[in-house]
Parts: sequence; structure tokens; C-alpha cells
Amino acid sequence: MTNDREERFQTFFTERGARYENGKLLGFGEPSSTSEPEKPILSVLNQKALLQVSGPDSMKFLQGQLTCNLDTLTTGQFSGGAACTPKGRMFTSFILLKASEDQFMMAMHQGLVESTRSCLGKYAVFYKTELTPDQKYVCLGLSGNAVEEKIASVFNDVPDGNSALDIDQQGWLLNVSGSVNRFELWITFEHLATLWEKLTEQFTPKGQHHWQLLDCLAVEPSLSPETANNYIPQHLNLPSLKSVSFRKGCYTGQEIVARMQNLGQLKSRCYRLSSDQQLTVEPDTRLFNSAGKGIGEVIESIQTGQGTELLAVIRVESAQENDVRLEGEEGPKLNCQPLPYEIDPKQELQY
Repeated sequence: MTNDREERFQTFFTERGARYENGKLLGFGEPSSTSEPEKPILSVLNQKALLQVSGPDSMKFLQGQLTCNLDTLTTGQFSGGAACTPKGRMFTSFILLKASEDQFMMAMHQGLVESTRSCLGKYAVFYKTELTPDQKYVCLGLSGNAVEEKIASVFNDVPDGNSALDIDQQGWLLNVSGSVNRFELWITFEHLATLWEKLTEQFTPKGQHHWQLLDCLAVEPSLSPETANNYIPQHLNLPSLKSVSFRKGCYTGQEIVARMQNLGQLKSRCYRLSSDQQLTVEPDTRLFNSAGKGIGEVIESIQTGQGTELLAVIRVESAQENDVRLEGEEGPKLNCQPLPYEIDPKQELQY
């Protein structure tokens, strides 16, 4: 069953050449490979949605709930982050933008918006703040070679660092580049209609599969409904991605997260795995070593023209030994790829 937002989504993009099957966006025009990360692509991130947090106490409220440090953000700046249970398990991960002094926008998997509102709402009742799913925005990804030049030709500017570019007070453009150069555009449906022609002159539109490939190549995981409440932030490498601050003070779950970082005893973390086979692998699928012992779970996977790319939380020793298999000891072997960024727990404590 589709909701009003999904129906608007489907109508908007179908009118612009999108192909849907059972309500799922497959792409635009003819099917194409998802294994060309250098191509200039506009990815429709139809699984991502925004949660608005607004009110005079919003800053104080969120600072006591999220892993990122809001005190370091000025209006128009953003940060990755997560929110945890008292036991340190993440129930959501997101990109948070400070839209104004008393308004914040959180972009996350759309399947986590309501559960996030419910979990945070237990604490929000003590503050002058409101949590509201904002359904008027579309989330898009812009990526590929010369992406900055192409963005400049559309918007006459390019955001840098963690400062978002205000798009005619109808949305924001965020430079989310890490090991892969890319940007996110959060824009209202109405304003996207005026930008669509300019955007598609510079970028080829696709579904979210291309963005998932970039997530895998960059080893930048995020939570989905299937993986929520399973991991602490270190399992998804969030301190290394600067989505956790160890100098901000207390927040829900902080004691568990800080203790793990200080003790340095993490036995599992997120890695990129590759196969030359076309595999269909669902989130939370168990993974094993060659002895048949369970060593972790899949976060997400995507088929490419050459095989399959996955992000998975697995035992560090299995990653170091490149000993990862699907479906037990007789299953397909998955090759562990080097992380594209450094893991330095002591240095991360300074963030």
C-alpha cells in the first residue's frame, strides 16, 4: 500500500519517464548498468525522507539525544549522526541540517521516520519542540565526474565543507563527499519541477540503486528498518565518519558508546564485500566463515554489471583473513575490500 507521499512521488517521476514495478522505482528509460560510478548521475532517493524538529527547545532537546555535536553547527550547516537506546543500540541514523535557530531537518530511511519520531517523542514531551514528518521534500543524489562544474551550471554555486546551499528557500544542497564525490539535494516537489530540465541536462536520472553502489564503494552505511536496533555506532564506523562526538557530553546511550571507544575492544565493524556473482542478498542476512561459524550480517547489497557489492558488519579477524561466505561454509565466497578511510579510535576521541 502506498501513502500520499509515495503516490505523489510516483506520479511526478512517471510523467518524466520513470519506470515503476509494484510501486518500486526501477529507473528511467532503458535499463542500464549500476557499475559506472564516474558517470554524471541524478539518483532519485525514494527510500529517504525528512523528519522536521522545530520549536524553541529543539537544540537543547536534540543535543541530549544524538551522537553528533549540535553546538558546533551554525545555521545552514549539517552533520551525520545517530540516535541510540539507553543500551547504545542505534534506532536511527541520519544527516541532520540546522535549518534555523529553532528548526532542524533530519534525512533518514523513510521506513525509520515514524519509529524515530516515536522513540524521540518519549523525551520530546519535556521540551518545547515538535517532531513532524515533512512530506513535501524529495531527496536526490548528484554524483560523477566534474560534479561540481555541473552543479555550478545549475545553481550558480557549489556548497563546500559541511555548509548547505540554500535553494531559493525551497530546499538545500549538501556536499556529502567522502571517499566518493557526491551531493544530496533536498528540494520541494513544486520547486523540483522548475529544476528538472536543468538537472537532467547535466545528469542522467536513475533510481536509488546507483547511490547504493556509491554507499558501498565509500563504505558509508546507514540504518534501515531491517537493521535498526542491532548495532552501536562503532559497528557502522560512524566515529570514523565523524558522525559521533566524544567531547559533547551526555546523550542517551553515550556511556556505552564512549566506553567501547575508550576500551578499544570492538570485535566487529562495517566492511565492503564483493562478489563476481549476481547475488540477491537481503539486509540482515547472516554471513559465515569457511568453518561455518557465523561472523556477521549484511547491511545492504547491490548488483552491478560485474557482480555484487555489499556492506556488512563482520568480525574484524574475518575481514583481515578475507574469510567471508554467504550461506555457510559451502556458500559463495565474498572478498573483503580495504576501507577507503582510516580507523583510529584514539584520534576519533578528539572529535
